[in-house]
Amino acid sequence: MTVDAVRDEEDLSAHEDRLRAGAEALAAAERRLLAQAAALEGRPGVPDWCVPTLRRQAESCRVAAEDMGDAAAVVGRHAARSGAGRAGVRAAAPPGAA
Repeated sequence: MTVDAVRDEEDLSAHEDRLRAGAEALAAAERRLLAQAAALEGRPGVPDWCVPTLRRQAESCRVAAEDMGDAAAVVGRHAARSGAGRAGVRAAAPPGAA
């Protein structure tokens, strides 16, 4: 079984761009969550679980952003190596693909 993560009409550089945009969005979410945690810390009426939960969510966003950035770099290297990232050049279809 093969998984075609990049549709035929798309090139690898577009996929790399989407991964980088996703990484940037997750990094921004991390910053917002950390700012919310800092703003709520020590305030009366804030449940004990709230600030640690925000920090854990921020950490998850950070890790996901790093993973997406790493994936974008891998796709970029693959595109550069294969020439598939250039307009008009397509990567060869896997054996048996229609």
